[in-house]
Amino acid sequence: RTSSEIVAALPRLRRMRGFSLLEMVIAVVLTGILAAVLALILTGPMKASVDTERRARLVDVADTALARMTRELRLSLPNSVRIATAPNVVAIEMLRTLSGGRYRAAATTGPLPACGPAPAGDPLEFTCVDPTFDVLGQLPRLAQVKFGADCVGAPSTADCVVVFNTGSLGANDAYAGDNVATVSVVADDAGFDGSDQITMSNARLGGGLPAFPLASPRQRFHIVDTPVSFVCNTLTGEINRHDGYSIGAVQSLAPGGSTALLVNQVTACDFAYDAGTATRGGLATLRVTISEPASGESVTLLQQAQVSNQP
Repeated sequence: RTSSEIVAALPRLRRMRGFSLLEMVIAVVLTGILAAVLALILTGPMKASVDTERRARLVDVADTALARMTRELRLSLPNSVRIATAPNVVAIEMLRTLSGGRYRAAATTGPLPACGPAPAGDPLEFTCVDPTFDVLGQLPRLAQVKFGADCVGAPSTADCVVVFNTGSLGANDAYAGDNVATVSVVADDAGFDGSDQITMSNARLGGGLPAFPLASPRQRFHIVDTPVSFVCNTLTGEINRHDGYSIGAVQSLAPGGSTALLVNQVTACDFAYDAGTATRGGLATLRVTISEPASGESVTLLQQAQVSNQP
C-alpha cells in the first residue's frame, strides 16, 4: 500500500484495537464477584429445597407405616390389643376380625332339640356345647371365611368364632381360648328365612364345657382369622409385620408366622394402649422416629387410633 492509503486507514485501525490487560483483569474480577454473590443467593434456597424433599420423603415413609398399623388396629377384635416390651424391642398385637354379626338368641318356632341344629330359628345356647346357631341375616364377607378343624394352631386351617371377648384371663380371653370355637361350616338356614347358619367345632375346648361362657348383651359375635403383630426393633432399625401364627395366651416379641418388612431406618418406637372404659373406647398411641444416616435428618410422627372395646 502507498503511504497515503496507510495514513487514511489509521483512524479505522485505532477503533479496532482490543482490551488492555488491565481492562481484562477488571472484567474477570467483576465477573467473579458477581458469581460469588449469585452463589450465596441461590445456595440457601437450593439447600432448603433438598432438605424439604428429604424430610417429606421421611414423613411419607413413617406416615405410610403408621397408616397401615392404624388400619389393622381398627379391625381388631374388641379387647384383643396388647403390648409387650423388652430392651430395644416393642410389639403391639391384636386378633384381626374378618367378619361378624349378631346371633339368634331365642327360638321362633316350637320346642327345639337341646343344643343342636333346629329346623328353623336356631338360637345360640350358652348352657351346653351348642354346635350351631343362626346369624341374623347373612354373614358378611362369607367367601373369605376359612372352614376347617382348627383355628388356633399354626398354620390354622379355619377361622374362629368369638363371643363376648372382655380380655379377662381365665374367663373371656380369646388368646387363652376361653370363648373361641372353630368354624367348620357356614350354610344357608333354608328352613327359616335364608339366614346363614354357622356350625362350629368345639373339640379344642374339651371337658364338655360350653364354647362361650357368657352371652353378649348385644348378641354380637366376631369371626377372627389370624393374630397380627407389629414388632419394632431399634437395633435392626425395622418394624416387621407378623401374621399366620398360633393364637397364644402369652404375647411373644418373636411371634413367627409370615413376616413382612413394614419400614426400616427406624431409630425409636413407642407403642401404648389405653383399654378404655365402659363409656369410651380404647386408644392406641403409636410413635415412630425415622432417620436418614447419610444426612443425620430424622422425623418423628405420632398417630392415635380409636379401638372398639365393646364386645
